[in-house]
Amino acid sequence: MTPATQVDQADWDHPATIYTVAERAGVSHQTVSRYLKGESLRPRNRERVEQAMKALNYRVNAEARALATKKSHRIGAFVFDIDDWAPQRVLAGAAEAAREAGYILDILRVDPTDAPSVDDAVSLMNRTTLAGAVVISPSDTVLKQLRLERLKVPYAVEAEPVLTDGDDRALQHPFAQVVSHLADLGHERFFHVGGPRTWLTARNRLAAYREVIARRGLRSCGETAGEWGAAAGYEAMSSYPLDQAPTAIVTASDQCALGVLFWLQEHGIRVPDDVSVSGYDGIVDAAYYWPPLTTVAVDFALMGRNTVRSLLVSSGLGEAGREMPLGRLIARASTGRPGSGISEV
Repeated sequence: MTPATQVDQADWDHPATIYTVAERAGVSHQTVSRYLKGESLRPRNRERVEQAMKALNYRVNAEARALATKKSHRIGAFVFDIDDWAPQRVLAGAAEAAREAGYILDILRVDPTDAPSVDDAVSLMNRTTLAGAVVISPSDTVLKQLRLERLKVPYAVEAEPVLTDGDDRALQHPFAQVVSHLADLGHERFFHVGGPRTWLTARNRLAAYREVIARRGLRSCGETAGEWGAAAGYEAMSSYPLDQAPTAIVTASDQCALGVLFWLQEHGIRVPDDVSVSGYDGIVDAAYYWPPLTTVAVDFALMGRNTVRSLLVSSGLGEAGREMPLGRLIARASTGRPGSGISEV
């Protein structure tokens, strides 16, 4: 029997298997299996198998290859706040890095408020053929619930370095850029609208804020902690210290800033004439707030890419190497020279 060099119509009607490839090539199915495993074959047999696979339009099944080679080409991804902009960008970067390395990213969305579903997610990951797993944008609560030591594959957690008050590295955090920008404009009295303290990202932004304030001899008139959304920013303004009238309102996210701007507009406060407002994240829509929002555009996609890369070079269980996020200050009309602040509403 000689291998075919042309494709018959019948060959396209049913998916080819290693048995039909073997029959077409005139070799044993064990020879085809050895080829798929990457083992050495006699040149003539290799040529026959390759010609038969091409003639039959044979496509290697990822699961079959994983079983044959003992190597999976799939990475599992635990995701939580997928509706939020930043985690979406992190996830997109992770998927891109996986694809470039020849892997498929399997996304598993988990509800952190439903403890049984978190356990089910870990069990599902362990029942699936995976090369490893990544955890995208987790809070402390999520990490505690996951108990990643239960995973049977290597894993990597997308995370920043842990910063504390007085840590010199806090000045390298992108959030320090926007605080320094306001200080350069002449602001001395600040009010920080922060994110949830159960998130490392929120704590790091607070640490960067405090470090710039301390190093430059400025005054922090108040700090809040809440969720990431616009509603939390709006509600945080009830804590604005009227007696100290800070002129710069520094928010932990662009969405929080949107709520702050809405509150100020409702109360007839001019931005930036009376107070300046800044955000963080760099969402595209921030350019169309009114006024357009000063922010820091963070490369969240790179954070996702680095997490997958860390997983692929990892030889065992453990967290990814923590890297400081990269960000670029974008100064817009929501910040300007110090005004008088808000003395009454």
